[in-house]
Amino acid sequence: MSEVFGKGSIKFERTFCMIKPDGVKRGLIGDIIQRMERAGLKVVAIKMLNATEDQIRAHYPMSDDAWIARLGEKSLSSFENLDADPAEVLGSTDTTEIGKGVAESLVEFMTSGPVVAMVVEGMQAIDMVRKLAGHTLPFKADVGTIRGDYSVDSPAVANVERRAIHNLIHASEVASEAEAEIKVWFGDEEIPTYNLGSEAVMYAKYY
Repeated sequence: MSEVFGKGSIKFERTFCMIKPDGVKRGLIGDIIQRMERAGLKVVAIKMLNATEDQIRAHYPMSDDAWIARLGEKSLSSFENLDADPAEVLGSTDTTEIGKGVAESLVEFMTSGPVVAMVVEGMQAIDMVRKLAGHTLPFKADVGTIRGDYSVDSPAVANVERRAIHNLIHASEVASEAEAEIKVWFGDEEIPTYNLGSEAVMYAKYY
């Protein structure tokens, strides 16, 4: 069997996603999971929990200076079309300093209520889940995506209020990130293997 079809291939790719506290508190768990399943993806592990600060700091690359700087850059970019001085609102224009503040607000938000952690499997699961989730900035997310349909939060407002943006769901960006995040939240024994009845329709040459 070729690598294209073997376990661990794009056909059976695994990704990590998490419904954040705002998604849980708004009662969107069922709809978010349903959207993934209707797309042909398979939830192979799931748990609801109150995340600890240590878990969140292990989940996000808090020690990665480039990641911190990108958080700061995103925050600054949210002021581009606003009649507001980012230095006045954020107290700085240094991307690293701003990014550190954003990271801390993210820890506070992610520990503010229960989350739902999931391992999702399927054809190019990483890209598929991110497509279903939509743009990380809800006001830029397309209608029909999870964020586009259920959130209108703005990073500019979040920055002014010194909080994390409420965008409902986290989804791994690349394979290495998915693998690392799955290890933070799940042990191998917590991820069973099973087949969907629909896999024969989705993956077979003829049906």
